[in-house]
Amino acid sequence: MKKNEITIPKNIYELERTTRIFGSSLDEISKKKFNIFIGVSVNNKKLTKDMARTYLRWALYNTKDRVAIVIADELDMVNREVFDKYSKGKARKRTLKEGDKFESLFKEVISKFSKKDRKKINIYRWDKIVENQHYLDIQKFLREQYEKDIEFRFAISFFVKKYIRKKGKLKILEDKKKLDKLAEYMFGELPTLLEGIKIENTHYNLCLYPTYFASGMSQFITDIWGDELNASKKLKKKLKHKAVLVESWLD
Repeated sequence: MKKNEITIPKNIYELERTTRIFGSSLDEISKKKFNIFIGVSVNNKKLTKDMARTYLRWALYNTKDRVAIVIADELDMVNREVFDKYSKGKARKRTLKEGDKFESLFKEVISKFSKKDRKKINIYRWDKIVENQHYLDIQKFLREQYEKDIEFRFAISFFVKKYIRKKGKLKILEDKKKLDKLAEYMFGELPTLLEGIKIENTHYNLCLYPTYFASGMSQFITDIWGDELNASKKLKKKLKHKAVLVESWLD
């Protein structure tokens, strides 16, 4: 075998060329040490069936035992309420509708896989994530730190304001109540990025996240684990695990 010969499937090799890994390496991942979950934002309009198929192939190729697709539908309610001025009921209805679309997309893609591979894959909506009491405890702790730790509050606000600017809703930057409300998205997402998710007795500790927006979130998670924030040590005492993050760029 030639020294530089590629020995993995071409589609997986191509995906890995567009990824950034935080907390591990491709070599470690290839040893199948992690159960993998694919995080799906319902605002991601660039995710196609072909991309979904490639992500699943990569996940199946590298996972320890199982693969989860996590659709963050209800998590997006706060964005609908603030940016679109929806009522809570309308926001929930809209996000669930978007979640249905992504669930249908992945179900169609999964149906083309072998029976053996299909058995390894589960699709979860956000309501399943919030059933976990440990997740809720971490979320509560993050809210508390946001209220009393100025440094942590500033860090969260940085990401919130960056997203507001991306959306072009600059007037919201002057509204503290709306800024605090939008921070709820962060409190919902952060526990899953920090330590993964545990569902039905399986701990998924590697997140593959399709993205087209350089938010810096993965680096923020890395900074927390590296004790770069005053809140880091307190937070790490609350956490049971450490997740690996893999950003996959859509373009």
